Amino acid sequence: MSEIRYDPILDEYSVIAPERLHRPDCYAPAEKKRRKKIRECPFCEGHESMTPPEIFAIRENDPDTPGWKTRVVPNLYKAVKIEAPWSMHERGVYRVWDGFGAHEVIIDMPHHRLRMDEWSEEEYFNWLYTMRARLNDLRNDIRLLYIGLFKNHGHYGAATQQHPHTQLIALPAPPLGSLRQIRHARSFFREHGRSLFDALLASEREEGDRIVAESPGFTALSPYASGFAFETAIYSKKRVSDLGGLSDSDLHELARLTKRVIAALYIQLGDFDFNITLNTPPLQKNFATEEFFDDIPDIWHLGIRIVPRLFRLGGFELGSGMQINPVAPEEAASLLRESIEEMR
Repeated sequence: MSEIRYDPILDEYSVIAPERLHRPDCYAPAEKKRRKKIRECPFCEGHESMTPPEIFAIRENDPDTPGWKTRVVPNLYKAVKIEAPWSMHERGVYRVWDGFGAHEVIIDMPHHRLRMDEWSEEEYFNWLYTMRARLNDLRNDIRLLYIGLFKNHGHYGAATQQHPHTQLIALPAPPLGSLRQIRHARSFFREHGRSLFDALLASEREEGDRIVAESPGFTALSPYASGFAFETAIYSKKRVSDLGGLSDSDLHELARLTKRVIAALYIQLGDFDFNITLNTPPLQKNFATEEFFDDIPDIWHLGIRIVPRLFRLGGFELGSGMQINPVAPEEAASLLRESIEEMR
């Protein structure tokens, strides 16, 4: 029997409808994955001249040469750019910013290794370390209020480049959905005297059937109101609001757990398309954030959301903003736990 469930973190509803799993043409049709020849790939090691000059890299030699572990470069096809004016205009009922911001590509590794289950623990650490470094650097620009960190993989994940990479978009205004979620978390804190994340993790540990894996500092789970089949979230147990607050030791722990979770997803789903997002709160205090900004350390926990893109979206999802998920989170979590146990 289907259920309409509410997600207190995202502050939105999803329909859990297992009976729709077997409807005709449920799965997205298989795409022929044309693997770009390595000699054509601008992100492969040895092709540094094919990208703009690097902004950051994990390396011990000269910039824009081989010998790196991760690189960060400006996106050639920028959604926003740091050179644009930092200004906002009112046009009648409309508000518009000039296209100011930052749009960067994090090249996750020098090798054309497409599957994340083939990454080493060190490569996961380097990936997290690089995102933390860029977040902490851009935090110093007081014009930037919000940073979106996301990874698109595969055709249905909207990736346009095969080589493993992540993107960063920094904006002078935070998305309204992010503001709504943080205001909701603050209201919960004021009403109950504890973080919404603490309450959610305590409830999930008590029930147990949606927990995928745990480590001392992090919990991986299938969200109660998952909008997508096999959607998985990893939350910090500590009051750390974004990657910038994690130590190197924390990053190593998170790398180990993330590697296990993603490996389990590959066991269950095969070579699947996906999106990964991080729930970074606003970076600066201004008129849009001042009501809750000082409370962020108490009300917000770092979260990583892994969203497999197994099914196509339809008119209901686009029109309502509510997802229909044909795989119950409890079933997904059980299968992922089994896969993690098999890996031991």
